[in-house]
Amino acid sequence: MDDKSSIPNKQTKKKLQSKTDATRLTLIRAGVSVFSRKGYDGASNRLLAKKAGVNLALISYHFGGKRGLYFAVIRHVSHKLAVRFAPAIKKLESDFSHLDQIGTLKQQRSACLAMIKALLIANLELLLNRQTASWAMLVYREQQLPSKAFSLLYNESLVAILTALEKPIAFATQRSESDPAVKLLALSLLAQVQLVRSARHMLLQHMEWETLSDSEVCLLKKHLSAQVDTLLSLPQ
Repeated sequence: MDDKSSIPNKQTKKKLQSKTDATRLTLIRAGVSVFSRKGYDGASNRLLAKKAGVNLALISYHFGGKRGLYFAVIRHVSHKLAVRFAPAIKKLESDFSHLDQIGTLKQQRSACLAMIKALLIANLELLLNRQTASWAMLVYREQQLPSKAFSLLYNESLVAILTALEKPIAFATQRSESDPAVKLLALSLLAQVQLVRSARHMLLQHMEWETLSDSEVCLLKKHLSAQVDTLLSLPQ
């Protein structure tokens, strides 16, 4: 007769799965911290395990090695960014879908500029959040030295905000969304926002700021808004 007591019940399996998920998440969070500071090549398995406070062998057990953990980290960050971007993108798409309810063509174009500014400022505020500093650094590293994980990052988070920007840019400039000029404008505007993280120290040094206080952030937002007006100057 089989000893049923040796067969894990549902509650035991649930506890084991919960422990496994917790360990994976701990390693992923440690990976975000270490990979953002050291890069892929500079992050050893030993350093990753130490940061996570787990046995070194668990990296291979859960992810098949450092490469697998890195992909899991990029997937984690991509998902987090997508979730944070979603409300602002949804707001833009909703406003754009009601554009025909606005009076004149000039007013509609002005409304498009307001949509673009709102989305960019939301992105700026996200990047200025201390909690996202390591995410931003990972994105920056992947853009400078792209790995095979870049497509994951691009397709699951970055492309959504670029595509959202292209719609009002195209309308405001009276171009097609597929026009290379529209795509380049979207990239140019997003790159200016990313500057606050990718070139943060140069920004502080050149502006003679000690930190980005509320007054400095307000100035950055005004400058960003002015740049939208300049780059997307409305046809007369």
